[in-house]
Amino acid sequence: MKRFLPWITFGLALLCLLAAYLYVSSAMSAKNETFSRQRPTAQETALDVTVVTVEASDHAAAIRAVGVAEPKQNLTLSSQVSGEVVSLDREFEVGNRVRKGQVLVSLANSNLVSELASAENTLAAAQLTLKEEQRQAEQSNAEWQAAGLTGEPASDLVLREPQLAAAEAEVAAARAALAEAKDNVQKLTIRAPFDAIVVSKDISLGSYLSSNTQVATLYSTDKVKIELELSSSDWQKLPSSDSMIKSQWPANITGVNEPQKKWQGYVDQAGMHIDSESGLRSLFVAVDQPLQQSPPLLPGSYVTVTLAGDLLADLWQLPNSALSQKSQIWYLTDEQRLANFDATPVFVDRDYVYIKAPESLRQAPQRVLTHPYNSYLTGTLANPQESVSQ
Repeated sequence: MKRFLPWITFGLALLCLLAAYLYVSSAMSAKNETFSRQRPTAQETALDVTVVTVEASDHAAAIRAVGVAEPKQNLTLSSQVSGEVVSLDREFEVGNRVRKGQVLVSLANSNLVSELASAENTLAAAQLTLKEEQRQAEQSNAEWQAAGLTGEPASDLVLREPQLAAAEAEVAAARAALAEAKDNVQKLTIRAPFDAIVVSKDISLGSYLSSNTQVATLYSTDKVKIELELSSSDWQKLPSSDSMIKSQWPANITGVNEPQKKWQGYVDQAGMHIDSESGLRSLFVAVDQPLQQSPPLLPGSYVTVTLAGDLLADLWQLPNSALSQKSQIWYLTDEQRLANFDATPVFVDRDYVYIKAPESLRQAPQRVLTHPYNSYLTGTLANPQESVSQ
């Protein structure tokens, strides 16, 4: 018995090892089977987003610029001759309106009056001399013919042709001198050259004016012009300058500090050069009879001018918030998943941004996110909520 004890012990050990192996194998097989079973897919959570439904359509850009209403004519009125101020029109006061041709100032200058009289006398004497020369020339011609002489006289002095030409020249010179003397006397009366506002009055009764002394500053009242300096991108949104001028393209005008004040103007002129430093080109808007508007548009007023541009096709009108910080537009696919594209606004206004719709998205309405975040990922499932107001 003792001889078989080691073998019995060995057999028992072998059985224990076999049992342990079978147990471990069974356990590992069961674990692998558990891992090999497919776990149920977790349900995808949809992201809540706010969208607005848009369609590609035509929109016109609105160009806004600030300018100053300037009179069509801004004149520093000066005396053209010297003289003493002997009378001033009672309407010739700062702030008053004066009419074209209205006498504003009367000057007195006895020398100019004397020169006029002298010029009249000189002309009369020259005309008398001319008549005498004409009579003598006629008499010389008659005597030449009565003498029966043939051919031309040896000198044109015989028929008094040079003397007659000199007399005619004297008359012409005397008439020119008389015209100048009359003009100088007329200049003693200073008139308004156009309908105007008196902006400054620089003389007083009894003062003596030299030639070219400043008398007043006048602003014309028939029209004001507003210069707008526009960039090349602004010009691209507008019709051609020629067509705007020809059609008197309308312009809406409001006061900068008083937006409740409104006027209607039109495009009157376009600058024909670009400023080399700023890169801007001027456009001029006009308002006719500005002081007869309600309310009056006073020269010197700062105003905001709004011009409607050409209609541009295939644009989305979106809230300004729809353009992300990365200049992207996010929208929903038919599968309710997020997608985006890079976008550069065609133009913007106070409330909206106008985006050129991609060609693939123009044929049907699209849902665009109104408040996209940089953390959004394309392909994310979304739960859209329509925006209450666009």
